[in-house]
Amino acid sequence: MRVHRNSISRAFTLIELLVVIAIIAVLAGMLLPALARARDKSRAAVCQSNVRQLVLAASLYDDDHRVYPVGWPGSMPVPAGSIPPIWYRQLQPYLGKKTTVAGGGIFICPSSVQKAQPEERIGTALRAGGFWGYLAYAQNAYINNGSQTVGSRSLMDPVNTVLYADTDGWDACLYADKEGGANVCYRHSGGNERSTETQRVTTGAKRSKFRANAAFADQHVESRRDAPKRLFTLERD
Repeated sequence: MRVHRNSISRAFTLIELLVVIAIIAVLAGMLLPALARARDKSRAAVCQSNVRQLVLAASLYDDDHRVYPVGWPGSMPVPAGSIPPIWYRQLQPYLGKKTTVAGGGIFICPSSVQKAQPEERIGTALRAGGFWGYLAYAQNAYINNGSQTVGSRSLMDPVNTVLYADTDGWDACLYADKEGGANVCYRHSGGNERSTETQRVTTGAKRSKFRANAAFADQHVESRRDAPKRLFTLERD
């Protein structure tokens, strides 16, 4: 005689489903902040590599020309039909590109996310690249701002003289905290493009100052919470 056994299927109850969903939500709440921190550390590491390469390129430029690149041309005379000299073009040959290229590549911090400008013609999407889309660092405003006379020989304290650091991408020159136009951007470890002392038309809510990456004339890199004037001046202080 063949015996037929009825298979008994058991469905989840509503309470059991809610418990599973709650557990998943708790796990997601635990994992997402950790993933965000890991992503920020990864981007900060890339940023540190970028500013280190910039200061190395500036050192090579200084070896060849006996001066550092131009921070901002200002009223410097420019031959007709020529592109005004400025550091984010002058360093390009030392990075494998032509001087006609403005920024891009290692001149962009991967954490420098902002809304694109209309002239970029890429819509309203967020993208890395600072305010203008091609620059997220700046050169010490005490070095060749409106001139090109300062080189490594002019620095009395290269270990404590910053060359390049994070900014919101608005200015080509870097200004110390508490000075007019202070623009070191403390975007890493929780900040954003508005984590500067001078507020511009950058996107996003205002956040506190966290950390900024800075490269110094002796080629070392620091993750800093401040940028006092003593790090900018050429004298030993």
